[in-house]
Amino acid sequence: MLKHSKRHLISLTVCLLLLLTASPAFAEGGDGTGGGNGQNRDIPLTLKSASIADGAEDVAVNETIQLNFNKNICNVTVLANNKKCFHLADEDGNAVSIRLIFPDNQVQKDYRREVFIQPAADLKKSSKYRVSVDSTVKAKNGMTIDNAHTFTFTTGSSRTDKENNVLKKLGENVITYETAYGETADSVPVDKSGLADSSQSPEPNTGSIAKIAAIILILVVIGFTIVFIVLRRRKE
Repeated sequence: MLKHSKRHLISLTVCLLLLLTASPAFAEGGDGTGGGNGQNRDIPLTLKSASIADGAEDVAVNETIQLNFNKNICNVTVLANNKKCFHLADEDGNAVSIRLIFPDNQVQKDYRREVFIQPAADLKKSSKYRVSVDSTVKAKNGMTIDNAHTFTFTTGSSRTDKENNVLKKLGENVITYETAYGETADSVPVDKSGLADSSQSPEPNTGSIAKIAAIILILVVIGFTIVFIVLRRRKE
C-alpha cells in the first residue's frame, strides 16, 4: 500500500512540475505585441504594408490611408507617443492637418496593429503629397519601429464615396485625434482631442491573471495530494 501511495505521489509531483513549466507560456499568451509565447518579443516593430503604394497616382482627394504594422500600436500605454508620429505634407514640405484613427485596443483586438490617416479637408487636385512615419513609433511591448518610413502619392481630380472596409467594421470603436501643424512638416502636432477619456480603463494584464490562475491550480493539486496521502495512511 505504501509503495502504491508513493507512486501516486510521484505522479502528482510530475504533474506539478509540468504545470510550473507551462505557466510562463500561459502568461505570454498572444496579446498583439507580436510576442506569442515569447517567441517574437525581440523582433522590431515593422510597417508591413500601406493601402497606397509609394508613387501612387490619381489618389482621391479625401482618401483614407491605412497602415498595417506587425505589432500592437494602439494600446493606451503608447497612444500618447504614437499619435505624434504620423505626418502628411504637400510637395513644398508644408504639413497638412490630418485625422488619425486608432482602433479601440480594448474592443477591437483584431485590428490593434492598424492606424488610419485621413486629411482633415480635401487635398488639392493633381498635387503631390508625402506620408511620413517617424522612427519613434512604439509597440505595446516597448519595441520601436525598425526605421522611419516615407512614401509619396499624387492626387487625382475627384473624391471617393467608398468607405474603408476596416473602418466600416470598427464603427464607433475607434480613438480619433485631429492634429494641426505649423508651417513645415517637422512641426510638432497640436492635439485637439487629447487622449482617450478616463472612462476607458487600462487593458487587463493577462499575464498576471494567468500566473495567479496557475498558482491557484498548483495549490489545489497540492491540497488534494496531502488529503490523498492522509487518507491512504489511515486505511493502512
